[in-house]
Formats: sequence, C-alpha cells, structure tokens
Amino acid sequence: SGDPVNLLIKVFGSNGQQLKEFPISLAGGQHTQLNSFLTTQGVGTLSNGRVEISVASGLGKVTAYASVLDNATSDPLLVTPVTLTDAGNTRWVVPGVADLNNGAANWQTDMRLFNAGTADVNATLTFYSQNGGTPQNANVNIPAGQVRQFDKTLFSLFGKTNDGGAVHVTTATASRLVATARTYNQTSGGTYGQFISGVTPAEATGLGNRPLQILQVEESNRFRSNIGLAEVTGKPVKLEITVTPPDAKVTAVTEVQLQANEFRQIGSLLRNVGLSDTYNARVSVRVIEGEGRVTAYASVIDMLTNDPTYVPAQ
Repeated sequence: SGDPVNLLIKVFGSNGQQLKEFPISLAGGQHTQLNSFLTTQGVGTLSNGRVEISVASGLGKVTAYASVLDNATSDPLLVTPVTLTDAGNTRWVVPGVADLNNGAANWQTDMRLFNAGTADVNATLTFYSQNGGTPQNANVNIPAGQVRQFDKTLFSLFGKTNDGGAVHVTTATASRLVATARTYNQTSGGTYGQFISGVTPAEATGLGNRPLQILQVEESNRFRSNIGLAEVTGKPVKLEITVTPPDAKVTAVTEVQLQANEFRQIGSLLRNVGLSDTYNARVSVRVIEGEGRVTAYASVIDMLTNDPTYVPAQ
C-alpha cells in the first residue's frame, strides 16, 4: 500500500502447537525474503508446519508466500497465502490430483487440510476421476487448529493408482478449512512439483460472470502446457475457451461441455488448436451455458525435467 506496517509471525506444528513467535517491520512498498527462516529462528526440523502472519500495527497491507525448495533438485514450490473469513465454506475443490506412472514421469499428489476453527470438523473427500466412473468417497476428521496430511492421496484415501482428477472436500456446515495439495514428479534424484490451492464455488466462474484468464501459456520445444478444468457445484456447464497469442493477430476458439463435478485436463491445448511454437499466450475460459461453476488452471511443464509450474486462472 506504500505505508509502513509491523507484523507478527507465528509458526505452528501440524498438531496446532505454537513453536515460535517473532515480529518484523516493513517500510512502505518493501519486500523482504527470510531465507531458511525456520532454521534461523531456531525451529529446527519441521514437517507440515503452518505460518500465520498478522498485522500488529501500522496502516500497511501485506501479502506473503513461502518458497519451499527440494534439497535434492533445488526445485522451488511457491505456496500462496490464504485469507480466512469468519463465515467459512462448505465445499473446496482441489484439481489436478494424480497417481500416474507412465514410465517417463511418476506423478503423485500429497494433500493437506487445515482446520482454522475452534471445533473439530468432519469432512467428506470425494475423488472424481478424469476417466469418469463412480466417484470414490473417504470420511476424515480434522481436529481444531490442526493440519491433516494425506501423502499419496489417491492411493492412501481411495486405493486408486494410475489415475488423475479432482478431489472435492465437503462439510455439513460452514467450516474454516484450508485445502491444499502438491502434485509432483518423483524422480530418483528428488522431486519437481507444483502447489495447488483448493477453490471454493465463490472463487469459480459461472454464467454471466467475467471469463477466467490464464497467462504465460507456452507450447514449444522447451515447454508444454496442459489446461485443467473442473466443475465445482454439481451442475453441468458449457464453456468457451479462447486462446490468444501475444501478437493477437488470430485467436483459436473451442467449446467444452462439462458434466456435474467433472474434471478434465486438455494436454498441450495450444498445439491441439494449431498454435504450436507459441510463447506467452493467454487462455480465456467463459461459461456460455448451464448453471455450473468452473475453475481452471494451466500446468506449464519443462520438457527436459518434467517440472510443472501451476498457473491458476484469475
């Protein structure tokens, strides 16, 4: 905002226990990165930790992130912040979950659920496969103030392998949950992955809403881009997808019909619409029919390392 601000940073373990608390001040417009800050703050080894940042004083407004690096590959995972509201939600959708080993890459998803409320929450997790079929359910309890971890989510919760899709998290009453995932390529030398934040129906788009925009989409000998689409409310919907190259001389338009709760990933969308060797394209997703609501993303994958970069629609 251009105004100074004083912050209070708290670090919690997965069981909700506070491990550290320290202040930091920022001048107006200042950006600072606290490298290896858990170590420098004396926290030591920590798995599935949580960082809470609040404004203690000052007129400034702050955003934050974590860059979590694989020590073997130095692959950074950008973890975006979530601002919790008192009202809560009853549904979150995590797209792009996978348990796929095709010989060239071994894709896995680890999910996390954080309960920011003061009471335990019972949630139903439902897996909708990109291949269709009967959805698979799992019931979980998330204690108040704690983080539940579900490594290799599709196999550990649903017994699924060689599949991909979306996981819907639902609760009977409004709850203050945060749903996140990491989908990554597991190699013998470490991991290359992308962070995925759960989307609520209010954050998706519907008929009459503005289109979702996905930027920096590329199809070249360096990168390929997969486009993911997920219906989040249980109602069918028809989409218009427009691809606009950076010179904007031509556009490619295609239509997609999604059934209720359907997840679909379109591999190498730009190449499929005749726009190979295209850099910095923009993909627009607009609902043109139906009562459903949709979220979208691009997964831009390095052709050499299979390292994905997650680009959420905005």
